[in-house]
Amino acid sequence: MPIFFQSGKPLKRRGGAFALAVAVMCFLLAAGVHGFAVDIAPGVVPGGDNAVSERPKVLDHVDESAFSTAPPSLPKDESASLPGGMPDVAPSETPSPDAGVQAVQSPPDPTSPDTAGSSPAQARRPPVSADTVGPPPAALPEKDDLPSAAADPPAASAASKIKLFGTVEFKRPLSSLPAWLDLLKRNQADPVFLPEKHFNKKVTWAQFKEKAKGKNTMDLLRYVNSFWNTWPYREDIDNWGQEDYWEIPAEFLKKSGDCEDYSIIKYFTLKELGIPPETMRIVVVRDTIRNMAHAVLVVYMNNDAYVLDSLSNAVLSHTRFSHYSPQYSVNEFGRWAHLKGRKLK
Repeated sequence: MPIFFQSGKPLKRRGGAFALAVAVMCFLLAAGVHGFAVDIAPGVVPGGDNAVSERPKVLDHVDESAFSTAPPSLPKDESASLPGGMPDVAPSETPSPDAGVQAVQSPPDPTSPDTAGSSPAQARRPPVSADTVGPPPAALPEKDDLPSAAADPPAASAASKIKLFGTVEFKRPLSSLPAWLDLLKRNQADPVFLPEKHFNKKVTWAQFKEKAKGKNTMDLLRYVNSFWNTWPYREDIDNWGQEDYWEIPAEFLKKSGDCEDYSIIKYFTLKELGIPPETMRIVVVRDTIRNMAHAVLVVYMNNDAYVLDSLSNAVLSHTRFSHYSPQYSVNEFGRWAHLKGRKLK
């Protein structure tokens, strides 16, 4: 142990040694501070001229004019080319919202006294009109691409508020489904809802219609659904030699059909019995249990959507069919694409 930490020794000697140690420590501390100061000095890079500094370069002089609050003014001709004829506003002025709306909606009149001193570029700009405005950008959706609007029949607007099978729907033009448009034309050329037309050996359309009298809407849906479900199921490949073919009612009476053909003849039958066609849709779904495509008829009423299915005579709310994921729906007024979202946890 050093002598200045031993007890019983003269105090003066211990004090002198302690002072010497303190002095050494102060010297080392001062040297370290000096080295740190050198390390952070502007323009000095540790390790010599070839070393790489990790710090940003420190400017020796700052040009205060670069931070001026007044931006360089535009030439007069360039200010005239601002979109919509908007005026050049000084940075210190804040235009009101109303002034901005006026500048966009009401372009300056070249003949007015207020624009007499305008630049030649402003004077040559023609007024904005329906003839001078070009077509909308391709990225913007067309009117038919948007969800059902208020211009649709009231019943259709009410139907669009119902999230069919838990989906959000977007209206598309009927032209996107040419098979359906072809079916409508063929059906007009070969009608079957004539009084003496036989639906089967025992029932004519007149008899069918007579039996439907006096039924409330729900009973009418059950009546039509169960009647057409007695027809045997036939694949398109067997009837028509192709994978997918949409039958008109006249063809269904002759050959029967598959799921969408049941939905089609139910649609037109209910239409002839007085159900508004805008309240009905043929819906192509994915049956997630059987993992196959399927089609049903949906009728909107009483703030709900009821399903007429070829697999059951029961007419139930769409909320009971959680295994149906709709792909699209269609009637004589439009086609709708359906998207099914995921629930937030």
